[in-house]
Amino acid sequence: MANIQERRDKHGKLISYSIRVHRGRGPDGKQLKPYTATFEVSPTWTEKSARKKAEAFAATFEEKCKTGISSDCRLTFQQYTEYVLELKERRGDKHTTLADYKTMTPRIFSAIGPIKLRDLRPAHLNDFYAELAKEGANKRTGGKLSNTTILRYHRLISIVLSQAVKEGLIAINPASRAEPPKADKKDPNYIQAETIPLIFEALKTEPIMWQALVNLLFITGCRRGEILGLKWQNVDLDNYRLYICNTISYTSDRGIYESTPKTKSSVRYISIPAETTQMLRQYKLWQTEEILRLGTYYQRNDYLFSQDNGQPMRPDSVTQWLSKFSRRHRLPHLNPHAFRHTMTSMLIFGGMDTVSVSKRLGHSQVSTTTDIYAHTIAEADRRNADLLGEILLKRAL
Repeated sequence: MANIQERRDKHGKLISYSIRVHRGRGPDGKQLKPYTATFEVSPTWTEKSARKKAEAFAATFEEKCKTGISSDCRLTFQQYTEYVLELKERRGDKHTTLADYKTMTPRIFSAIGPIKLRDLRPAHLNDFYAELAKEGANKRTGGKLSNTTILRYHRLISIVLSQAVKEGLIAINPASRAEPPKADKKDPNYIQAETIPLIFEALKTEPIMWQALVNLLFITGCRRGEILGLKWQNVDLDNYRLYICNTISYTSDRGIYESTPKTKSSVRYISIPAETTQMLRQYKLWQTEEILRLGTYYQRNDYLFSQDNGQPMRPDSVTQWLSKFSRRHRLPHLNPHAFRHTMTSMLIFGGMDTVSVSKRLGHSQVSTTTDIYAHTIAEADRRNADLLGEILLKRAL
């Protein structure tokens, strides 16, 4: 049973009760520090009434302690966030994800970092999100932060507080009751059909390495890091397929490094057409001759696409080259993800089922594919309806 002790001021007036719940002994046999809580007494209560209320509070507090939901947590949000990020790092979470989280923590800590976990309320979070939505919050442009960016802050806060609930430090995740902004709904960036032949025509004047790289972006729909992580040992030209099992990433603290793909589902085989296979054969011959020419300057790492010395390329270099390429040939602005979206839309309009599309993209869930490409799927369905009407109805009339 919880221990209840009165606390009185120097005049003998009852002001609060100290609640202590015994925790037993640890593995070493030593007495564990008890759970503690303070129950404040209202000046308007009688001592008899105050005692009854304190006993009821103590019973509830003791039950929470037994079920692992103790309010005896003096950790601040900043202290606990640092612990959670360290925990995720030890657990092997993606370094790029953790690096992204750490770029967000200074702004979060300045707003809610000193608040104790047990005292954090949805209103604190709502006030923080409101500040992020004000002019000047975006340090680069001087404007507001987008809803998408604010939601990134919200998700990190929610992850931290979910862990606190899991560990029994708080009963409810305040982030689940907060009011973050709605996500900015943007249609995927597609390359228009009339632009595609112009791109391939322009590529004929570019180095063969970039011809092969852009060809793979188009055909595979891979992320840029996945393309840069490709090694020849994972390219099966005889069976027309690639094995995606590496990715190249960059963070300011690590520089360029090789890692595993985004999720387990991102490790996958991707079939490629004969035309792409033929291009890769030509490119491999060129690369072999180039490696022999460079001699010891070239470090053999087996990458399809690398820097001049054989070291992996920084992912941003693909984005930068495409931007210069599009300006050089007076094409609409191109970015690596536009090729991924374009391939997906072509497959959907071509009749491929969403499960197969999702596997090719490396999405962990089919729902991710249907959410991102909902507009494309709906448009393809309308075209199919028109086609059915043409075949079944108009011809019958």
